[in-house]
Amino acid sequence: MQSGSVTVTLERGAATLVFKHVPAQVCDNCGEAYVDETTTEHLLAAAEAAVDAGVQVEVREFAAA
Repeated sequence: MQSGSVTVTLERGAATLVFKHVPAQVCDNCGEAYVDETTTEHLLAAAEAAVDAGVQVEVREFAAA
């Protein structure tokens, strides 16, 4: 596993949210990315806020709160 970053796309209903440069552990062998629990919580909270605000499509740089 190597520290790296990935792009995460989340969809809910009509909303599509893309988060770039999300910190993750990336498998050297297969490229599978693993995002830790704290980062996942930040992603889901940001996505929930965007959906509540009526966002349909958004691309943003990941920023931990």
